[in-house]
Amino acid sequence: MEARGRVSLSSGTTRGLVLDLIRSSGPISRTDLAARTGLTAATMSNVARQLLEEGLIRETGLGQPKGGRPVVLLEVDNSARFAVGVQLGGESVTYVAVNLAGDVVGRIRSAGAGSNEPATMVSGIVAQIHRMLVGLGIDEERVVGIGIAAPGPLDVSSGTVLGPPHMAAWHNVPLRDLISTATGWPVAFDNDATAAALGDFWSGATEGARAHATIYLGLGLGAGVLVDGTVFRGASSNTAEIGHIVVASDAAGRPLIAEDVADPGAVVRAAWAEPSEARRLGLSGDDFGQFIAIAKAGARGDAYATRLLEASARYLGIAVTSLANMFDLDSVSLAGPGFATAGATYLRVIDAMVNRDFFAKSQHGVRVRLSPSMQDAAAVGAAALVLQSELAPRTMGLVGHST
Repeated sequence: MEARGRVSLSSGTTRGLVLDLIRSSGPISRTDLAARTGLTAATMSNVARQLLEEGLIRETGLGQPKGGRPVVLLEVDNSARFAVGVQLGGESVTYVAVNLAGDVVGRIRSAGAGSNEPATMVSGIVAQIHRMLVGLGIDEERVVGIGIAAPGPLDVSSGTVLGPPHMAAWHNVPLRDLISTATGWPVAFDNDATAAALGDFWSGATEGARAHATIYLGLGLGAGVLVDGTVFRGASSNTAEIGHIVVASDAAGRPLIAEDVADPGAVVRAAWAEPSEARRLGLSGDDFGQFIAIAKAGARGDAYATRLLEASARYLGIAVTSLANMFDLDSVSLAGPGFATAGATYLRVIDAMVNRDFFAKSQHGVRVRLSPSMQDAAAVGAAALVLQSELAPRTMGLVGHST
C-alpha cells in the first residue's frame, strides 16, 4: 500500500514541548507557557497559532486577569488525533484506540497468533484495525500511527520478531514493516512488557516512582523497567527477561527458570500431575484456556486451583524479588491477560515476598499493585509509543517509526 500523507502531532521539539505541556497542564495561557518553557512571547504566539490552525489545540475561555486584562486559555483537543495500539500474543491480540489524552476510546480482542502463519495474522490485524476505527467513527485521516507490542526476543531497531517461544511460526518476521506497508501508517514497535510499562507511565500509575517495573504475564513472562521515567533497554532492547531468571532446580539438580515453573503452561502441567483433579476442573483445549479455567476456579475458592496458582506466584515472586534487588525498585505493577483473572492471588503472594525479602527494605518499600490497564496494558502502551514519540520532549528511550 502506498504510504498515506502523514498526519503529525508536532514537527519539531519546540512544538512537541508546547503541545505536551498544554496536554499535561492545560487549560493554560500563552504567558504561562512562555514562562514554563523559556520561549519568548513572540515564539510562543507563533507556535500556538500553528497548533490552533492544525486543530490540535483550542481556546477555552478566559483565565485570571494579568495586569488588568483577562488571558485566553489553551487546551488540547483530545479528539483531534488518535493512535492505535496492538498487543500481539500467542494467547490473544488486543487492539485499542487512544486519544490525545491517552484515554482508551475503544478496544477489541481477537484470537492469538499461536501457530498461525505471520502473513495470515498480519492480514487479520490490518482488517481488525480498520474495523475498529470504522466502528468508533474515527476518521482515518486523524490517526497518527500504530504501535505494535510483541513478545520477545525481538530486534527492536529493525522491527523484527525473532522467535517467541509460544508463537511457533514467528521466526525473523519483519512485523513493523509488514504492518506499515499494509496500512500506510507509521508504525512504532516494542516488546510487550516494555510497552505495558510505558502504558502504566502514560496513565499515571507510576507517579512518584524512581525505579518501576511492570511484570507482564501472557503465555510467557516478561518485564519492562523504567528508571526516572526512561526505559532501561540494555544492549539490544531485550532487557529484564524475568522469565529466564533461575528460581528453582529439578530432582536432578538442573536449574529451572521462572517460565519453566510459573507461566500459564507450567500451571497447566502441574494441574495434570493429578489427572482426576484436572478433569474435575474441566480442563481442555489450549494451555491459556486451561490456565484461565484454573484461575476462575481459584477465584471461586477451589482449593486445588488456589494451590496451583499460589505455587506459580511463589516462583514468580522469587524472580520479581531478584529484579527488585537488581534495579532497586520502588514500584512494581502486574499486567497482562494472565493476571486478568488470577491477579488477586499473584498480588497477595508477590507483594508479601518482595517486601519481606527486598534487600533495601530498611531504606524504602516496594509498592506492588495490579496495573490499572491490566489486560490491555501492552496495547495501551503501544499506542502511547506513538503519542509519546510525537509529543517528543520526554526522554523515554522510544524506538523510531517505520514509514
